[in-house]
Amino acid sequence: MRHLGKGLLFALLAGLPCQAALAQSLQRLSVQGSGALVFPTTTDPDFTNSTRLGIEGQLRYTFSRFSLGAGYQRSTVYKLEATDFTAAVSVGFLEPRYVAAATSRAALYLAGRVGVGSLLCSPREDCPEQDLELAFGGGGGVLLLLTDRVAIDLGGQYFATGFTRSIGAAKARPGYLLARLGLSVGL
Repeated sequence: MRHLGKGLLFALLAGLPCQAALAQSLQRLSVQGSGALVFPTTTDPDFTNSTRLGIEGQLRYTFSRFSLGAGYQRSTVYKLEATDFTAAVSVGFLEPRYVAAATSRAALYLAGRVGVGSLLCSPREDCPEQDLELAFGGGGGVLLLLTDRVAIDLGGQYFATGFTRSIGAAKARPGYLLARLGLSVGL
């Protein structure tokens, strides 16, 4: 029954009138820089969840209601209290977006994300080598158009990673919640 509700919501959003070109950048190509907070959804007894402001950058190609971004995101998510050890999530990704509803100044979008990433440790010698692994997820957000070329992006996503957090005693395949505030500039 829960899946039926989500399907109906998606169908309603997809059917709403949309002026996507007005709500996204009016240029086909744009660049976006964001501050991102990433919150781990699992805990490890050896580490403190240490959400700090991270970075995210994207190059985005817009075609009607759809756009496709390619980017990089990095945020510190774990800290070992007794030392200066930290671990950061580092992900290169592709992010398709679909504008579900829009006015001339704002848009509600749905987004997916797929990429590869790993945990980056500092100091590096304090944890085993981390392989690149699959990262995937989805979410949504709001675009607020400031000018024909500039928009504010307020978004959120859940993403899961295929890498194993093998630092400390536990092994886990964690998920993360991401909150982003960014500025997009059409080129």
